[in-house]
Amino acid sequence: MKAPLSIKIIQGFMILQIFVLVSLYVIVELADPMNLSYWASKIVFRMVDMPQDMLEQSYVLGRLKGMLMFPLFFTSLLALFIKLRMLKTSIGCIILIMLLDVSKGTFLVAIVYLVILLVLLNNKQAKVYFQQKRKTKAAEAA
Repeated sequence: MKAPLSIKIIQGFMILQIFVLVSLYVIVELADPMNLSYWASKIVFRMVDMPQDMLEQSYVLGRLKGMLMFPLFFTSLLALFIKLRMLKTSIGCIILIMLLDVSKGTFLVAIVYLVILLVLLNNKQAKVYFQQKRKTKAAEAA
């Protein structure tokens, strides 16, 4: 069975979020406190209130990378779990992402993941899509 429209929209959202997070991570990775005329340094230093000390600037850049790495990792995992039709693991990953977003104070992203969770749990076509994997494994075993 092909993926229903609701699953395709969720996967598209995941791909978009992964693209944005990777782009931001690359920009933060390229930022150099020693070269403030570099384009990535200009972007990061205008967006974040950077301290004057070089050691503290490196600390802030490392924290930014870490803050981008966790959502990138969990979003990639969620996209993989949905692709592999692992419903329970996808639900657990969504709940973990929502808890991380609420703890960071990004309630809008948590609400989006809540909507994704509700779609996965209540959409009949999504349920059939996730149950399709079990039926094919059972048919192969017989």
